[in-house]
Amino acid sequence: MITSEGAPLGAEAARRLSQLGRFDISPGLSDAEFGRIEEQFGFEFSDDHRAFLAAGLPIGRPSGQGRVSPRWPDWRNGDPDELRDQLAWPVDGVLFDVEHNDFWSEDWGGQAWSAGRCPGAGPRTSG
Repeated sequence: MITSEGAPLGAEAARRLSQLGRFDISPGLSDAEFGRIEEQFGFEFSDDHRAFLAAGLPIGRPSGQGRVSPRWPDWRNGDPDELRDQLAWPVDGVLFDVEHNDFWSEDWGGQAWSAGRCPGAGPRTSG
């Protein structure tokens, strides 16, 4: 159920995306589908994201050869392992930059290791 002030923002984003006419959009996710996805992957959509996906589910972007490139997660029919990989991308990217590019935010406190020696920054497995 969508309850916060984020709902109008999500609905407006979906409307604008649809108006572009460049993306394939299927019917929006139902409350039951949101529940299944959140249970399966262990997170909750924010209200604005929920409103966006309830208005219409982007499932890709048309490519030049008539195929759909996988730009948007297909929450309805996507492969669960591929969806888990997509969910891990942001964390994996930050861990890579911490380990290899000396990336560290002062907001995180003191850095306890140097670049190239980040504990736990090895390959992640989703499960």
